Formats: sequence, C-alpha cells, structure tokens
Amino acid sequence: MDGVSFRGQSSSVGDGDQASEGNTNPGYLSANERREFLHGMVKSLPNALQARVTVLKNLQLEHLNIEKQFYDEIFALERKYHKKFEVLYGKRKDIISGKLDPPKENPKWKISDEDETTEYEMRTDYGNILKSFKDVTEDTKGIPNFWITSFKACERFSDLIFEDDEPILKCLNDISISYSTYAFTLQFHFDENEYFTNDVLTKTYYLREGLDEDFPFTYDGPDIIKCEGCTINWKEGKNVLDIKPKKSSEKDDDKDDSTVNESFFSFFSPPIPPDNIDDVDDETDELLSADHELGQFIREEIIPRAILYFSGEKIDDESDEFTEEYSEEQSEGDKSGGDNQGTDKAGGDKAGGDRCSSEGINF
Repeated sequence: MDGVSFRGQSSSVGDGDQASEGNTNPGYLSANERREFLHGMVKSLPNALQARVTVLKNLQLEHLNIEKQFYDEIFALERKYHKKFEVLYGKRKDIISGKLDPPKENPKWKISDEDETTEYEMRTDYGNILKSFKDVTEDTKGIPNFWITSFKACERFSDLIFEDDEPILKCLNDISISYSTYAFTLQFHFDENEYFTNDVLTKTYYLREGLDEDFPFTYDGPDIIKCEGCTINWKEGKNVLDIKPKKSSEKDDDKDDSTVNESFFSFFSPPIPPDNIDDVDDETDELLSADHELGQFIREEIIPRAILYFSGEKIDDESDEFTEEYSEEQSEGDKSGGDNQGTDKAGGDKAGGDRCSSEGINF
C-alpha cells in the first residue's frame, strides 16, 4: 500500500497557516472536528496498523492506572503533612486574632541591603487598604483586617469582593481546610457579627477518584468534579445576596428585571449542574470551572501562603507577567529616548482607591 488518502487532502501537507481544507493542520480544528478526523484516520488504516494502535492504547490505559496510584499516594501524603501544617496554622490564627502576642524575632531569611533601606512613598491607597489601618496603634492586638487585605492583594479575589462584602469580611478570622476521602472542605471562620449567625461557612469540593469507565482516557488526575456550599443564616435585613430590582425603562414594566446582588458570598451557593453532564449549558459550565479553579487556588495558595499575599512577597502570575511586560516597555522606552510620560498617570487612574497628595495618605 503506497499510502492513505483522505477526502480533501492534497499530496503535500501544509504548514498550518493555509486556510484551504486540505492544507489545514488538524491542530487548528475544533476539538470535535479534530476528534472525528483522527478517529476516521485510524479506522482508515490497514488492519495491522489498527491492531498496533489498540495495543498502544492498552499500554496507555496501564499508564493511567499507575498514574492513578501515584495521585492516590500524593493525596495521602498531602493529608499526612496537613496535620503538621495545622500546628503552624493554629499559631498563625492566634497571632492574627491577638490571642497570642509572640516575642519579637529577627528575620530568619536573608534580607538584601536594598530591602533594608528602601522607603516607600505611599501616594495612593489602593482598595482603601491603608484607610482600614488608620486607627491601628502600637497597642492594637493581633493584625486586624488580615484576610480581607490578603484577598484584595490577590488578583483572583479582588474582583469578587464588593462594597457590601467588606464589613463582613473584616470579621473573617481564619480560613482552614479539612480532608476526607478524595474531598476537601474549605472552612471560613467568622467572629460574632451583625450579618449572620454562622460561626463557620463551608465549601466542599469532591475530587475524581479514578478513571471514568466510559471515558477512561480523559483522566488527568484527581480534578474537581463537583462542589457543595452551605446555608448562610442571615440576620433580618442583612442578607447581601437579597434579590434587588434592576433599573429599567417604563417599556420593560412587564419583564422580571430582578437579579441577585453581586457578592463574594455567592461563593457558598454554587450552581447545581444537571445529572447528565451533557446537559450543562455554557454559562453554568464556565461558572463551575471558575469556581473549581478558585477552590483549588484557596487550597493551594491562599491558606498556606496568606502572609505572603498580605506583605507583597507573593503576587498572581498575571500580575507578574504584567510587571515584566511593563518593565520591558520602560527599558525599551529608555533605550529609544522615549519618556513614557503617560504610563504612570494612566496606571494610577485605573488602579482605583483614594487619590492622595504627594505628602502622604489622607484619610
């Protein structure tokens, strides 16, 4: 057999930049089109080659079963070491709340001379963070507003916090995590407050335990397959999620223009997907994907590294990429003699928060 021909394919393979059907690289097709094309390709091969493909896929299935064992051990190891981390988390909670006033310590990490001597001129109060510390004195216990500050400093969280959420999140005193068999629960601990009666709000994420019998080759580790929130027992008149009417014109009087108020606390009421995953609409699918990513982020980043977000040592990758691009643009501008005069002004205006005088922060 000299070769295999497919409908619409010319004798030469294109470089992927051509738009014609025969020269289009399969990688440029949609997922479904690519799958159908490659399935058809395999079925059009000689029987001997198809048999070898079957053997290779059986090997891949063995690989996935070993991979599953690997993830089982990793998850067990995570749970084992979490017990050690909990000791540190407990001490962190006591320091933040003021229950424990630790003796002063010297840094156990190396501090550069630049870090030692640099003074930061605070001209802008981003997100009113500095304003939230205006009443702090040497006699203040713990570290007030620790968690809401850490959230605001994190790009993934900053867009999820709204004005009505802030006084409630100032009552957040800890975030912890507990594990069960292929599941983890995020626990948000609150001081007694005027908004709800719950001491703890929870969100449980369930992980894929093994290979799907119907679609085994889709296995990519114990990713999140579903999540469950909790009921928030709001006090009368304090529910920030209360449905609020949209402003509409007189022409729309007959329409239902009510909508749930945007709030961080919608995090505890995730959408419930249908039993058949094929029936999930695009909007729900996007919401669940974003929710699952956020849950993993809290588990892997916020809980273990909260102090680094609070103090600025840790930033999101997106912010890091922006900083690198900005630095490169500045360097190019310097090299070419450009002054980039408009850059700082534009950046400052977009950042939000209170614009303050160059003399310092005014509260």
